[in-house]
Amino acid sequence: MRLLPLLLVWLILSGCGFHLRGAVALPPDKRVIALAGIGLDHPFARELQRLLELVGGRLVTDPKEAGSVVVVHQIQQDRRIVSLDEHGKAIEFELIYRVRFEVRKPDGGVLSPMQTITIRRIYLNPQFQIIGKSEEEGVIREEMRREAARTLLRRLRRALVHAD
Repeated sequence: MRLLPLLLVWLILSGCGFHLRGAVALPPDKRVIALAGIGLDHPFARELQRLLELVGGRLVTDPKEAGSVVVVHQIQQDRRIVSLDEHGKAIEFELIYRVRFEVRKPDGGVLSPMQTITIRRIYLNPQFQIIGKSEEEGVIREEMRREAARTLLRRLRRALVHAD
């Protein structure tokens, strides 16, 4: 009898299109993605792998094993001063995370031309609260990397759906 409410909740959630946060539904035959331009041990590649595992996919380095190839041309992290205090010390920063990539077919044909994902965050770094601020910046950068990976997978999905 306890199984009935659980079954009902599961049916409602599956019927309304509920997905885990960050999960991007790729076509079943395209869930293996080759990654070129960065190694599988790169933090961005690890984030892509984590997201792909949510949908039963994986990253590989050999295009022959994959349904598509993501070629990462550049990953760039910047930090820019936005404002200064009355003593000329930086108190507000803008963090920028950019990924330039294209999506190719395993045979080399272009599925999606070169494009750039740019994620920006502004954070305060008051000089009287220094302890923990460098750690906060690291957490913000990690979230920016996650968002960039999710965005890349959404764009990949769009390219794969329109290619069929």
